[in-house]
Amino acid sequence: MSKKRIILGIDNFKKLIDNNGYYVDKTLLIKELIDKSDQIVLITRPRRFGKTLNMSMLKYFFEIPQCRQYDFEEIDVSYLFSNFEIFKAGEEYKNEFANYPVVYLTFKNAKQSSWSDTYENLKETIANEYKRHRYILDSDVLSDSEKKVFNKIMDLEGSKVQYTNVIINLTEYLKRYFKKDCYVIIDEYDTPIQAGYIEGYFKEVTDFMKSVLVKGFKDNISLKQGILTGIMKVAQESIFSDFNNPSVNTILSNNYKDKFGFTETEVEELANNFELFNHLNNIKTWYNGYIFGTDTIIYNPWSIIKYANTPQDGLRPYWSNTSDNRIIKEVMQLDKVEGRKTVNKLIKGEAAEKELEENVVYQNIKTNPDVAWSFLTHAGYLKAYDRQQKRLKFSYKLEIPNLEIQTIYEDMIINYLKDDEKILGNIEAIINTLFDNNIDKFERLLRELYLKQVSYNDVKSNKFKYEDMGELEQDQKFESFHHGFMLGLFVGTSDNYIVESNKEYGLGRPDIVIIPKDTEKTAYVFEFKWDSTKGSKSLESLTKEALNQIKDKKYSEGIQKIYGHKNVKCIGIGFKGKELKILSTS
Repeated sequence: MSKKRIILGIDNFKKLIDNNGYYVDKTLLIKELIDKSDQIVLITRPRRFGKTLNMSMLKYFFEIPQCRQYDFEEIDVSYLFSNFEIFKAGEEYKNEFANYPVVYLTFKNAKQSSWSDTYENLKETIANEYKRHRYILDSDVLSDSEKKVFNKIMDLEGSKVQYTNVIINLTEYLKRYFKKDCYVIIDEYDTPIQAGYIEGYFKEVTDFMKSVLVKGFKDNISLKQGILTGIMKVAQESIFSDFNNPSVNTILSNNYKDKFGFTETEVEELANNFELFNHLNNIKTWYNGYIFGTDTIIYNPWSIIKYANTPQDGLRPYWSNTSDNRIIKEVMQLDKVEGRKTVNKLIKGEAAEKELEENVVYQNIKTNPDVAWSFLTHAGYLKAYDRQQKRLKFSYKLEIPNLEIQTIYEDMIINYLKDDEKILGNIEAIINTLFDNNIDKFERLLRELYLKQVSYNDVKSNKFKYEDMGELEQDQKFESFHHGFMLGLFVGTSDNYIVESNKEYGLGRPDIVIIPKDTEKTAYVFEFKWDSTKGSKSLESLTKEALNQIKDKKYSEGIQKIYGHKNVKCIGIGFKGKELKILSTS
């Protein structure tokens, strides 16, 4: 047989195998589902982690061949599994092959900008599955009234209530026809819900999906097993609370922890197969780092496959380019001080400790920072490890998983102030005056930007909110805001400059260091000091304190020793409310 090849864009299991595509064997997911025998199973994973391909694989394994008689496919598809682990796992599992009717729905494309368009997409998806089972109409298992509704569903002419009954009705019809309970497989159940949240039709789509799923799964006597995938468990809307004890398996759970995404061993085998083993360390830096369950290291499969397909194009952020990453910016907006402080900490490679929710209330993502961090973790923007129980909740250490995701956070910082072209132009002008060593103009333009873009709430001292906070901790909290704001100005200069935050030089860690790649140009070291509007320190004393720290800690000497730049300009900035002052060496 010819060597397996990377094939992009195919998430149909049979089509992938028939076209000699490289497949990382995840068929033992079948064994785990059979062994656990939970009637309703929800498995959540980030986007592009193989959910659709796995659900397609389950369909071809469990489905009675007669279900595919209108699919124009081979009746016997046992060859698809002949070389994979599930057929080696024992006769009890092999006996489950091709043994059940299957209802298969994927909602991954139901994400239009309006409810009416999304509803039409959902109807078409449902209609196509009914058409796949239209052989039932040729039997005597349906009454005339049932056949009438069946045809309405296929013709997109059913009522909304009739479309919410599709799972419960179709499973009952299939059980009558085959005399067997049904598997119901629903891929990306929450895609339309997420679209509704973003586009403004959340209530309509949630009401519809809740009705479809609760009617289809609660007390369904025709159900063998219901298997759903999505990015996260949607809470508050009661979609799952109305089920009969569903098994919920998120990335924080140990169930199915190695069945979605690639393990280290699987990536090593792939790298060896495609002669990429010499690049393995770089591949790990870019694409690994996720932890599923409490201990299993997982690689992003989409990025690995994309890279292996065209390694000559180099290592790139493939996954980050497949979705709108606005959520990170929105998290930073929730608490501009704490949010940006956490993001800055993450970008430096440090861990942030947070309590995480397995049930995500969508309405709270933009209003509750704790929910937002949970969302980012389940969606694949953070990895969680070192679980510690605190009363009824668990806290985790959170980190950016890999270099690919790091680029997303850096882009968010770069673009944080770039909401329009005018602001972008102002930022460029500010940066240019600095690099022209026109510090007076740099100070004036920076002050103007601060007055326009910074809210008083970002920098005020709130005695009620922070009454239990010590002075040092409060100073660090608000100085972190100014640090994040300034860092956002400079990250975009990375083509010609190295921008570093809190990296050790000399006898300490300056706030920001900007190193030109041309050693003949001037390097810059920044130190920031902050006081509240009610504080006793003046702007002049704050700037002197910042500049003296640069000198006392020998930051410029450390930069010169490491990089060899002759000229290092030391800049101290004092912040007091929305006012600022700059003092620099000549």
